Amino acid sequence: MKKILLLTYFVVSIQCANAQTPSTCTIPQELTDAYDRDIKSLALKRMSAVNSPDLHLINIPQSWQDTIAEGLAAIMNAHSLPESDTVFNIYCVHDLTTPFQIYNDLLIQVDVSYPWTVAWQNLNAITGNPNIDTLVTRYGLSVSAFYDWSFADYALLHTDALLNIYSLIDSLVIVPGVISGEPDAIIGTAGKIVYDKIGNKRYYDFYFQFNDCFDGCDNYRKWQFKVNEDCSVDFLGASDWGVFGIDPLPEPVNCNIFTSLKENLYAKRLNIYPNPANGIITISDLKIGNTIVIYDASGRTIFKTKAQQSSIQINLTYKGVYILEAIIQGEITKQKFIIH
Repeated sequence: MKKILLLTYFVVSIQCANAQTPSTCTIPQELTDAYDRDIKSLALKRMSAVNSPDLHLINIPQSWQDTIAEGLAAIMNAHSLPESDTVFNIYCVHDLTTPFQIYNDLLIQVDVSYPWTVAWQNLNAITGNPNIDTLVTRYGLSVSAFYDWSFADYALLHTDALLNIYSLIDSLVIVPGVISGEPDAIIGTAGKIVYDKIGNKRYYDFYFQFNDCFDGCDNYRKWQFKVNEDCSVDFLGASDWGVFGIDPLPEPVNCNIFTSLKENLYAKRLNIYPNPANGIITISDLKIGNTIVIYDASGRTIFKTKAQQSSIQINLTYKGVYILEAIIQGEITKQKFIIH
C-alpha cells in the first residue's frame, strides 16, 4: 500500500541556491571525530559505483576516504553558509543507509560438525583454525553470542574497527565450516548522504529523513552542495518530499559538533535578548549599515535588513531554532537563538 501511495503523493518544494562561498578542504578534527563512519561508508559506495578493484579490500583505502573527507570539510568550513550549520550542527545528518554501510556486527552461519566451531559456541574467538584465527586477530573480532536455532547455527561476531565488512565476510566464508554471513544491520535508521564526483567537482546531498522510518521514512528534507576544485562551495538548494504531503521538519537534533570551531573563528559581537524568546527579540550593539540576516533551522532566509540604528526589534511567528548572521566590517558573525 505504501509503495502505491508513493506514486500518488509525491510532492516537492525547491529552495533557491546561494552564491559560491570560499572555503578550504583542510579537515577539522570535529569532522574526523563525528564523521569517520560516514566517510568510510561513502567511500565504499563510491568504490562500488565505479567498480573499483579496491572494493575487495577489508581496510578501506585512505585515498578514497580523503577525497570524500576533504569535500565534506569544505562544506563544514564554509562558515558563511547557514546550510552548513544546518546539516552538520543543527540537524546532524549522517549516512545510515544501505547498501555498503559500515557495521560492527557480523552474523555468521557455521557448520557445527567442524571441531573448531566449538570455540565460537563457547564464545571464544580463537578457535585453533589458523585461517579463522588470523582474521580474528587481524581485525579484532570477538564472539558476542552464539545462536543454536532450529534451522541453523549462527555466531554473532563483533569488531570495533570500521571496516569493509562485506569483504571481511567474503574472507570468512571461504573457510571450511563457515556457510554464509551477513551484516547484523539495524532496521529503521534514518539519514542519508549521497556523494558523487564529476570531473574535479564533488557533489553531496544531505537527507534528513523522518516520520515512520521503521519501514521507510515518509518525509525528508534534502540539502545539495557542490564543492569546486578550489574547495569553494556552491549551495545548490533544498527540497522537501513526502508520501502524504510535506510535513514540517521535526525539532532540531542540535549535536553542535563544530560549535567550538566556529566560535573560535567568529567571536560574538551582538547582543540578542531575550534568548529564548516568546516571539520578539531585540538585537543591539549594531552600527548603521550593518547587514542583518536571519535564517531558520532549514537554511531559509526569513529576514534581511541593513541596520538604521543601534538596536532593532524583530517579531518571529514560529517556534524553533534560528541563526542570526551579521556582516560587520567585512567579517561574519553568527549566533543561534530560540523562539519558544
